[in-house]
Amino acid sequence: MTLQVIIIRADGALAETEDVRWRAFAQAFAESDYAWSCDREAFALTTKMGSSEARMAHYVRALLRGRPETEDVSLLIRAMHRRASKIFGEMLRSSRVEPRPGVRDLIVTARAEGFKLVLASTLKRCDTEALLESVLGQRGREVFDVVVADEPGYGSDFERLYADVREKAGTESSHCIVVEACHAGAQAAKAAEFPVITTRSAFCRDTPVFSSVGAVVLEDLTNLISPDHTLLDPLTADDRVSLLSALQRLHSGNCKALADLDWSHSMRVSDILKAKGSAVKTIERNATMRALAQSFRKESIGAMLVLDAGGKLEGIISERDLARGIDEFGTNLPEMRVSDLMTRNVVTCAPDDGVGMVASVMTQRRIRHLPVVVDGVVVGLISIGDVLKYRLDEVRLEASVLRDVARARR
Repeated sequence: MTLQVIIIRADGALAETEDVRWRAFAQAFAESDYAWSCDREAFALTTKMGSSEARMAHYVRALLRGRPETEDVSLLIRAMHRRASKIFGEMLRSSRVEPRPGVRDLIVTARAEGFKLVLASTLKRCDTEALLESVLGQRGREVFDVVVADEPGYGSDFERLYADVREKAGTESSHCIVVEACHAGAQAAKAAEFPVITTRSAFCRDTPVFSSVGAVVLEDLTNLISPDHTLLDPLTADDRVSLLSALQRLHSGNCKALADLDWSHSMRVSDILKAKGSAVKTIERNATMRALAQSFRKESIGAMLVLDAGGKLEGIISERDLARGIDEFGTNLPEMRVSDLMTRNVVTCAPDDGVGMVASVMTQRRIRHLPVVVDGVVVGLISIGDVLKYRLDEVRLEASVLRDVARARR
């Protein structure tokens, strides 16, 4: 089984288009004199709603809270969505959209080595072409042998998208590999029998560090070279070759694992848990925020988990949530419930995940705590402090060994 075709999802894996959509929504609401306030993290949570129209409907209904669902509301939702979609397309054409780390280097190397390149896009065809030009220049369309896009757009219909990709790829799915950006897309690609790797979009928090659909999950393609690669460092010619080689090795192993890649270290989350233990501090979802603050002070911790009766993770709440709550709710905060402010879509990791990857997740997502989950059950919690301490201890040990070796050679 040889790798012949590389399939890249345009919206998410090629470039972070959700940043553009977020700004388009903001402009559409501003033009309509609606006081829409939504940060990047909150907007990311609405990706699970599917289509951009469903997300627009959610926000319009929230702004018109209390009003009956009339035909006027439906007309307003459609009008707002049409305007936001038009602004989105204009922004793709007028602004520079940066590619995800490593993807342009992969494209250049794959073309040089004679691989077939396919672009899969849920965007409208006209927006897809605008994105290609923004990311890859005026001849961006010529980079791909096949572009699978629909003028109305596929929306959230990933199954139809990958059914069409499978038909147009020109070879059996076993000779292809898909570079995806979200959990739903990876599921659909796997259902179409494609080997899949997922580079986690910042706007798809539903994609766990360890994928339940059997797809390898990375923060970005440069992690195939090294989990410690600095995003600001340009890839060298050797790096590009190594990137393509790693992708081929993943494909030949049916994307089962990354264990055969020559990463610089093998630290795992399980190593941290062995040192610190698996005990976690939890709080009831109905506890008050006053009780939460007292628990933080008593336990000298910065986050607590919310579990159901079976030990399944329901949410996480941190000191940062308390700070935001004070700003938003003021004096009403102490008697509010934990469930009102907790984060429900929790980014998690598994015991076998590499510490380098976990550190990258924490840095890019701006989070400081990751629950460790096995089969849906929480088995531990690690913080950015745990990661840094473990790495510092390792560096100190390496330095000590090197000193001993140097002394022995004198």
